[in-house]
Amino acid sequence: MKIISNLLKDAKDEWLLKTTVSLNEVNPIVDRLMEDESVEGVVMTNKEGSPILTNINMMGATNYGTAMQNLGHMAQASVKEIDPFDEVLVIRLHTNKLEVMTAHHSEFNIIVLQHSRVKNLKK
Repeated sequence: MKIISNLLKDAKDEWLLKTTVSLNEVNPIVDRLMEDESVEGVVMTNKEGSPILTNINMMGATNYGTAMQNLGHMAQASVKEIDPFDEVLVIRLHTNKLEVMTAHHSEFNIIVLQHSRVKNLKK
């Protein structure tokens, strides 16, 4: 895993300090996820969707971070419209090639990319 160091330079910034502490608590979970052979990548983003920790290329991490951030906001708004007291915890997006799961935290998001386990149903 590589930490995007340019986002973690200023130790005086209270938000980044809290985020770093939170990342240290979550890292064992991320390490366990990476041990699974079906996992292609993990991206941790700040609350704006910018990658701060990843094991995939920066362009891909940025694209997934932005896309899943937007999807999360739309899903949350939809759920709040149906039931104002409910909230989205995890989003799981299943395609032919990938399964993308994202969990939102108040300070960061975790995105896990897995190989899809769907068999091709076309004959």
